[in-house]
Amino acid sequence: MQQLDLFAQLDDDPQPPTPENVITLPRPTAGQWAPVPPRPKQPAGTTDHPERRRGLQFASRPADGPTFGEKVSSAWHHAHGGNRMEIPLGIVATLALWPQKGYARTIADFFRTLDAPQLLQCVREVAAYWWMRRPDLIDTASALFAWAEEEHTARELHAIRATFRAALDANALDHTGHADPEENSYIDLMSWAITNLRHSTAREGLGEYHTPPEICDLMAAQIIGRDLDKIPDDCSLLDPCAGTGGMFRSAVQHVRSMGLDPTNYTWFAQEIDPLAAAGCAVNVIVWGLGTKAMVACGDTLGEGDLWLRAIKHRRAMIEQRDDAKAHMAIAYALGRTQQLLDMASEAA
Repeated sequence: MQQLDLFAQLDDDPQPPTPENVITLPRPTAGQWAPVPPRPKQPAGTTDHPERRRGLQFASRPADGPTFGEKVSSAWHHAHGGNRMEIPLGIVATLALWPQKGYARTIADFFRTLDAPQLLQCVREVAAYWWMRRPDLIDTASALFAWAEEEHTARELHAIRATFRAALDANALDHTGHADPEENSYIDLMSWAITNLRHSTAREGLGEYHTPPEICDLMAAQIIGRDLDKIPDDCSLLDPCAGTGGMFRSAVQHVRSMGLDPTNYTWFAQEIDPLAAAGCAVNVIVWGLGTKAMVACGDTLGEGDLWLRAIKHRRAMIEQRDDAKAHMAIAYALGRTQQLLDMASEAA
């Protein structure tokens, strides 16, 4: 698979789906249990994946989903980070969205050298980087990054650094640091982080339970099928109760297994829990669902279809992004003009 072009302009607003071109995915329960997939056997005379061949940049057996979630949660709580789940979730999101792909070990070593204020700057920078490219998704996920703008106590800073290190030690970048989005789609780290950080009573109240990925894979295969004629390029895949997008993870891998490009389709997720919706927005980028993918936070049972609201939100965020870019261009031009005037004055 080729790396998806996430630097391109967003496509025109996806059109509301018609019944014949909609694939509605069933609700998965949050927390996709995805063990590390076995490495495919290489044919005789071939070499391993080029990313792994370059200086062993990826761990041969990274931690699985349950282990990852437990290590992140344990580090946060043992450091007495408090009950603000969005902070450790934002740490996982920052690592998952870090834009330089293909050098997991090098980037992990870089993060380990940083102190807490520098790590906060990394959170701000990765949010700004992706806001310029997918402002609608980053706005939906804003709770995972906004805390980096706040003042933090020494205890919170200690917990932030400890959680960063725990996520790195649990091989976050080995799951999300590939240039190929297909390689980043084997596991839902956001789901496992939420599941382990949230109290069991809260999970029961929200109806969050683990679903084996094999079941999600089976449902995706049964619903989508193998008939290419039934999946036109204007097809929409909808998940009305998406969680962090576990069914999308199975669906996008199934689509890729058919030799199809998932960016040709519209992916629309609705989720009532703001943190789960934020995690889904992060996953949409990490898994390479493309520029026509949208995530809406709202009550599907109470509000119904949120498609039009998501379109309106997308337009507003793009306009806000474009306005910011225009102001930055003007500020740069004025600054450059002043530099030239100063140089001319000194020369005179």
